[in-house]
Amino acid sequence: MDDDVDEDELRSTPSFRYRWDVFLSFRGEDTRHGFTDRLYRKLTLNGVRTFRDDEELERGEEINPSLGEAIEDSAATIAVISRRYADSRWCLEELARVVEYRKLLLPVFYQVDPSHVRKQKGPFEQDFLNLEERFGVQMVARWRRAMEKAGGISGWDSRNWDEEKLIQSLVKKVLNKLSNTPLGAAKYPVGLDCQLEELMRMLDVKANGVRVLGFYGMGGVGKTTLSNALYNKLVIHFKCRSFISNIKETWRHHNGLMDLQNKIICDLSANEAEHVDEVRQYIIKFRKIIDEEPVLIVLDDVDDVRQLDALAGKRNRFYDGTRIIITTRNKETLVESIVNTTYEVKELKSQESLQLFSYHAFGKEKPAKDFAAMSKEIVSLAGGLPLALEVIGSSLFDKRRTVDWEAALKKLKQIRPGHLHDVLQISYDGLDEIEKCVFLDIACFFVQMRMKRDDAIDILRGCGFSAEIVLTVLTGKCLIKFVEDNILWMHDQLKYMGRQIVQQGSLGDPGQWSRLWDRDKILTVLKNEKGTRNIQGIALDIEKKKHELSAEQRYWMNFKMKPSFTSAITYLKEIIYKIFFQHLADNGTGVMLHTNSFKHLVNLRLLQINYVKLNGSFRIMPGELKWLQWRGCSLKTLPSEFSSQNIAVLDLSESKITKVRGWRWWNWFSENKIMGKLLVMNLGDCCHLTEIPDLSDHSILEKLILENCRELVNIPKSIGDLKTLRYLNLKNCSNLVEIPSDVSGLKHLENLILSGCSKLKGLPEDMRSMISLKELLIVETVIVKLPDSIFHLRKLEKFSLKNCRSLKRLPDCIGKLSSLKELSLDSSALEELPYSIGSLAELEKLNLMRCKSLIAIPDSIGNLKSLEELLFDSSSIKELPPSVGSLFRLKYLSLGYCRSLRKLPDSIEGLASLVKLRLEGTLITEVPDTIGTLNLVKKLELGNCQLLKYLPQSIGKMLSITTLVLDEARITELPESIGMLERLIVLKLNKCKQLQRLPSSIGNLKSLQYLLMTETSVTDLPNEFGMLSSLIVLKMRKVPHTGSRQDTVEHSGPTNSNAQEGQLIVLPQSFSNPPL
Repeated sequence: MDDDVDEDELRSTPSFRYRWDVFLSFRGEDTRHGFTDRLYRKLTLNGVRTFRDDEELERGEEINPSLGEAIEDSAATIAVISRRYADSRWCLEELARVVEYRKLLLPVFYQVDPSHVRKQKGPFEQDFLNLEERFGVQMVARWRRAMEKAGGISGWDSRNWDEEKLIQSLVKKVLNKLSNTPLGAAKYPVGLDCQLEELMRMLDVKANGVRVLGFYGMGGVGKTTLSNALYNKLVIHFKCRSFISNIKETWRHHNGLMDLQNKIICDLSANEAEHVDEVRQYIIKFRKIIDEEPVLIVLDDVDDVRQLDALAGKRNRFYDGTRIIITTRNKETLVESIVNTTYEVKELKSQESLQLFSYHAFGKEKPAKDFAAMSKEIVSLAGGLPLALEVIGSSLFDKRRTVDWEAALKKLKQIRPGHLHDVLQISYDGLDEIEKCVFLDIACFFVQMRMKRDDAIDILRGCGFSAEIVLTVLTGKCLIKFVEDNILWMHDQLKYMGRQIVQQGSLGDPGQWSRLWDRDKILTVLKNEKGTRNIQGIALDIEKKKHELSAEQRYWMNFKMKPSFTSAITYLKEIIYKIFFQHLADNGTGVMLHTNSFKHLVNLRLLQINYVKLNGSFRIMPGELKWLQWRGCSLKTLPSEFSSQNIAVLDLSESKITKVRGWRWWNWFSENKIMGKLLVMNLGDCCHLTEIPDLSDHSILEKLILENCRELVNIPKSIGDLKTLRYLNLKNCSNLVEIPSDVSGLKHLENLILSGCSKLKGLPEDMRSMISLKELLIVETVIVKLPDSIFHLRKLEKFSLKNCRSLKRLPDCIGKLSSLKELSLDSSALEELPYSIGSLAELEKLNLMRCKSLIAIPDSIGNLKSLEELLFDSSSIKELPPSVGSLFRLKYLSLGYCRSLRKLPDSIEGLASLVKLRLEGTLITEVPDTIGTLNLVKKLELGNCQLLKYLPQSIGKMLSITTLVLDEARITELPESIGMLERLIVLKLNKCKQLQRLPSSIGNLKSLQYLLMTETSVTDLPNEFGMLSSLIVLKMRKVPHTGSRQDTVEHSGPTNSNAQEGQLIVLPQSFSNPPL
């Protein structure tokens, strides 16, 4: 199966906007009770939200509205095309909708020839002839196009697959393509509908004013799930929106406040704002956004009012129409100055509880008959808490013996009401020993470190566990999730339950626990040498603690926000305490420990001692260590007596190490070379590191990270012999001149990062052995040419040469990179593209921004049938070749500030998938009339096109446009057809100084919310202007040719209008009475 599947809209639309991950289209008579049923069960088992029409109803001539909504509300569609698929007009209509909505389409050709699907031959030929007789050629032509589209995708031909393997491959593809983050809709949204109706009434997006709604309720009751669902309902009404999850947890992390603030700024600005490094910068950028338009913000899991002050502030600062949602367990956090409405999230009702439990335990709405009675008992004992129902149900999903259910029920009956952790522990008790061990590692360590999936897998593999299998089991039992950026996530209640399990039996004696995570308890145990053989893991991060807000800082912040005599005294008391009683203050020396503290910890597997100083003999350090993270290590070299032969993951980043000469040390008592089990080595940000040793004996090393080792001059030749190496990061090794010429051993290397190696002049001449390479980043190097052997990199998917200012040409063989999906030449010295560029059949993104020497584009670019993004901004190209119209999958064409570009080819009409067209700052004099065929374009930017005098009437055919930017154009009027743009939300006409009038048809813009037209020559508005019932923002200040009079704008209703110096503008009488 090739990866050539149709992914048109998937990347541009966030997955959390959809209710369903997958819509299943199939012919029931052919596959419902066989292949499709097995596929559906496998998808749902893997957490994929799958819509399947289970109703066998008599269908009429029109598609069922609920099915149409399900197609539109799904991120992808799997079409199981069987022999009788075209016999159903219903199936064909579903397929046509999928194609028209530009959804990700994954076709399964079930016992049929894909070419017959594509050409409507074989078993489909007579069906289509019958349909043409019944419905006419024109209607059936639409279905033929959909079948042709599906048949042209390299899907799954069941004749060439074992059915079970086909289903596994398809599920894997879906999981790879769809992002199931906590922002996704609930897998089983039981009990949400009624609550959502009430909350939508409370928030009323059409009402004036700022509304801040605070959810409160006990842990596990479903606050986050409800806020996710509410966000999904509201999100379509807001251009600027942000969902910030896990605030309580993130707030405690190193730079947690900055991370949260940057996330908000990034979301609200659609990733266009630069990151901030201090609170003052955040306030400036945040206020700039919220001063200009309404925003939607969700702040999930807040536990301190200071978090609300730091992230949002008082509600009277926000633009009219803003909606903010806050979730918390503590109602006292929802202060009146910020929140104006509160809502208590309560437990599920008994019937809803049974339904939710049944979904998780049986995969259907009602329990199996044999387990119905026990199901009702379990639900009654779980107390209506969604988390408990989800976890217990999932733990019983694969249990179909009555004895297993009776055992679970017996345990539940022994639990006192209200003891949620004891309820959740039933699921933990059902794990095997390795699964329990991994669960506790995650609960005690990985979650608080916000560890990514790959990093967790490396550590767990190093411990000898089948990491991916165990994580899959824990995910399936709803004990963990992977959220944004593949970060491990666990519900707080499960985390606390895990930690309670660790403390059982020795609550007051942490030296007896299996895992230690609390800083003060760790220091107490280690300094007093109270550690025992029970301890398997320790997580001590002094640097993190230093970056958290100290009590002194918190009291100072509180004093600044609420100055009073009481807050001032509290702050002064903390200062006195710090001076006289805080013995563990840093004092420039950090925390000092002796190696004797570890001598009894013989079973220690996991050790984090970031920014800790160790004294004593390293010979007595635990010999069973599998993971050592010692960031900020103050040693210049690791002592030779350090027994580290079992370490699999070693992280010494941000350390003072100058040489790593210990990898081939001989153990004092044996001749076993140490670190022979090393999988991952991280020496990133070791600014004093000058050399690394011979690596040839590290036969299983998979990842080597040397990022920001700026003093590193040479890499040992032996690096080219590391047959297991998969990831090599040399980013910003600015003194590195070359890498070894012989890389013949790097057959499994997948990622090679050389960006920022500013003295690197070339790549190895012979790269033919690097057959597994998927990512090659050589940004900001002085590379002059690429070796011809690069064409051997047949698996390369991402290739970045950004800011390679000495690179003028690409080799002709570049076209042989058959898997390449992303090529970036941004700000390079490229003078021309080779004709062979058109052979990159899988290329999805081509970035040629700021290529000042690039003048022409080869005609072969039209052959890039998979291309979705084409970026030319600020380059010197003079024209686009006519062949660009062949890029039928292109979604984003950006030509901003191409100052030599004067026109677009008429062939632009062929860009059938285009969603955004940016022509800002170009010298085009006209827009081709053929632009009207681009009926999927949502954003058209023509700002600062100072030679553009008019728009074609055909622009009215671009029915999907939501944003039209014409700032600083020389247009004198807008075409009447602009009134046909019923989805237009934002219209910008600022500094269109020649614009004298608006067309009367502007009143037809029913969706228009923002009309920005400062510094125009418009003095009269058409009477139809009052029909703009959705208008929120109107700006018409400072028109040209101003006299001495002050500008006044008379208006009524919810519209905000800013008017300052300029001519008199009087709104028409109709504006006072907008239509209902």
